[in-house]
Amino acid sequence: MAFSEKIKKEVKRRSAFQCCRCRTIGVQVHHIIPEESGGEDTIDNAAPLCPNCHDYFGQNPEKRKEIKQMRDWWYEVCDEKYSEGKILDELKKMNDKIEQLGSINTKEAKEELKNEILEELRTQTKKEMANNIASLLDRTSENLATATRLGNGVYANFQCKKCGKRIGLLIGKNECPNCGEPIK
Repeated sequence: MAFSEKIKKEVKRRSAFQCCRCRTIGVQVHHIIPEESGGEDTIDNAAPLCPNCHDYFGQNPEKRKEIKQMRDWWYEVCDEKYSEGKILDELKKMNDKIEQLGSINTKEAKEELKNEILEELRTQTKKEMANNIASLLDRTSENLATATRLGNGVYANFQCKKCGKRIGLLIGKNECPNCGEPIK
């Protein structure tokens, strides 16, 4: 039996439709423990892998733990990065605390809740600043030519920041055809 369409859809959605190993788009839903080894068609036994990673890791029993770890980590990253529900939940909690301020009678209790809210805001601001700085550092340490790898020597959305060359689909090269900058 194969994974149900519901499970495939959920795995792809949770991974932002990207391979949990190389972040390539166009994923397949892979059995971590193959069916012939007793692996079930469950979401816990499913991992989003591109065809290349699927071919490389798919039949290697020594890589099963690694695939699961990569999948779980990538799900967390995607949840942090793309989960509007999580952001909305945090904002709702903050709003509820602010609304509580109006119903508190004692000055001390009001001050305590106010300090709790301010500390939460400071923590969130620090996290956001850290994420922004990490993103900036990632961008400045990247090579100047970027693209989404679709396969060996096949790239989509090629853009060279060195010479400005843009190509929608680049085939057969691993560098900018204009200036020779390697693709990251």
